[in-house]
Amino acid sequence: MKHEMIDEYNTRGEKIGIVDKAVAHEKGLWHKSVHVWIINDKNEVLLQYRSAEKDLYPNTWDCSFAGHIDAGESSIEAVLREGKEELDIDVNLENLQYVFTNREMFQYGQVNSNEFVDIYILRQNINLQNVELQKEEVSNAKYVSKEQFFELMENGTLIPHKIEYMVLKEILK
Repeated sequence: MKHEMIDEYNTRGEKIGIVDKAVAHEKGLWHKSVHVWIINDKNEVLLQYRSAEKDLYPNTWDCSFAGHIDAGESSIEAVLREGKEELDIDVNLENLQYVFTNREMFQYGQVNSNEFVDIYILRQNINLQNVELQKEEVSNAKYVSKEQFFELMENGTLIPHKIEYMVLKEILK
């Protein structure tokens, strides 16, 4: 079994140690992750369809790419790593905008997750024919118009990131 080590935080967001991600999810320990929403020049949002192999929300549409921040890693380093791992893209940092950090708490099956999620917008045109999906994580990717995005959000087809969606509604106006 692969152990993914992540930094553990207290409820104020102060680092207090290092923990195995599986233990953090089992015990509901606070940790950090990133969510990146890619928006192209047409104001379309790139969504990924999570692999059937995922423990959390398999076969569900989600943000462009996301992931936990590894122990000792910065948020930006996680963005660069996850973009490369999940979609095989090089993130142009000049087009990356930090939006806010969301305190996200949820339970899904045996997972009890408490995360500080750094939310980013990446305004970059990604040619989907050049993307290579990380099969263990992502089974499909597509662009949707802002109207389609709002529809998916309203009908529950996307992973429930409700606070992020309220902010994205303002950004996509």
